[in-house]
Amino acid sequence: MGLVFGFLRRCGAFLLHSFWISIICVAASAQEPDYALLESASAENGKHLSNDERCQECHGVDGNIHADNASGKIPKLAGQHPAYLLKQFNDFRTGDRHHDFMAMMARTVDDETAADIFAHYAAQPAMRGEPDTQGQKAGASSLGKKLYLEGDATRQIQACVQCHGTDGRGLAADQPSPIAGLELEFIPVIGGQDWYYLDQQLRDWRNGERANSADGIMNKVTANLRDDELTALVDYLSSL
Repeated sequence: MGLVFGFLRRCGAFLLHSFWISIICVAASAQEPDYALLESASAENGKHLSNDERCQECHGVDGNIHADNASGKIPKLAGQHPAYLLKQFNDFRTGDRHHDFMAMMARTVDDETAADIFAHYAAQPAMRGEPDTQGQKAGASSLGKKLYLEGDATRQIQACVQCHGTDGRGLAADQPSPIAGLELEFIPVIGGQDWYYLDQQLRDWRNGERANSADGIMNKVTANLRDDELTALVDYLSSL
């Protein structure tokens, strides 16, 4: 009997040790990224690292998409705020944002490496859309522009311009943040973003698949958008 009780005690100690190790690992994985690394990040080094870490296979060397994106999973990164990118990268790592491939990447790339990579992409000419020169989306883009600039207060649809600026590339640095406690560098550039990516993200915000915005603002903004309005916004934003 003594041997049995000894064995059970050892098993109990092992399980307790494993339990605390798992708690520590979860707590570590939930930590905020080290944003201070962005201050000394090297864009030049980041260019090489973006190739080493396979970022260029999807995002290209210039931060524009270099892969099939019909699934809407790949964003343009050119000219994007590095703090926003690092925050999203950490959200993939912790599970606050869902994307199987990016979760795998985020768990194998440390913050220092990521900071250099994002400094590189942030230094590229800002993403640009493709204007509708043929007028094929004129009606939809007009509706999208109206929603972007004015919103619809009667349906609690906030105007996108309040956070993202008139051209979708952010507010002036001297303006106060429209969201208390959120610095402007954490509000993404969306003007000129890829059509498929914008469409997928707005739908994910609306259905709750994505829920990692400050105070759930994006879930609230998109909750009452009709399908035609969502598409109109995508048409407008992707053309900027």
